Amino acid sequence: MTSRMQFALALLADVVGAGGALLIATRPWQQVTLARQHPFGNEVLGLSGRTLDAAPTALALVALAGVVAVLATKGVWRRQVGAIVALAGAGLVWRSLDGLAVLSDGGARPLLPQARGDAGAIVSVTVNPAWPALSAACGALVLVAGLAVAVRGHRWAGMSARYEAPVNPDEAAARANASLWQALDRGDDPTG
Repeated sequence: MTSRMQFALALLADVVGAGGALLIATRPWQQVTLARQHPFGNEVLGLSGRTLDAAPTALALVALAGVVAVLATKGVWRRQVGAIVALAGAGLVWRSLDGLAVLSDGGARPLLPQARGDAGAIVSVTVNPAWPALSAACGALVLVAGLAVAVRGHRWAGMSARYEAPVNPDEAAARANASLWQALDRGDDPTG
């Protein structure tokens, strides 16, 4: 596999993993069933992953920012960005798997919308395990992408250095520039 292909696959894995985690955080990870007075039936409210825990969303945003940072850096800085993206991926896996734990009644009550303050007792809290598991899978994808950047990223091509200042400017160019200023000091027109 070529270096360019590795670079593209790592960036694609990071974008897909982080974007998927952001999307999945909006889905209902848990459902809370509230008792209501007769003749009304029980009310079922969905709690999104973002409502349960803001960390997966924040870590996914860190991973997306890592894509831009990987593009803008090279060498040891790119390796450090890869390590940060890998840590964000590991945190995303960890916090997503925490979403599989069922909330207690006391833990669910503060997460309910403010308008539901008059709601009855919590009858049940159920977990939809698919969304936290998919979010953890997206985190694993981000983790793999970050590790690939940390291990192999320093070998990949960086952005063009066309606009960077030269480390050792050419002395001939410096002398030519100085001669233009000297011509101006003498009163000569260097443009004409």
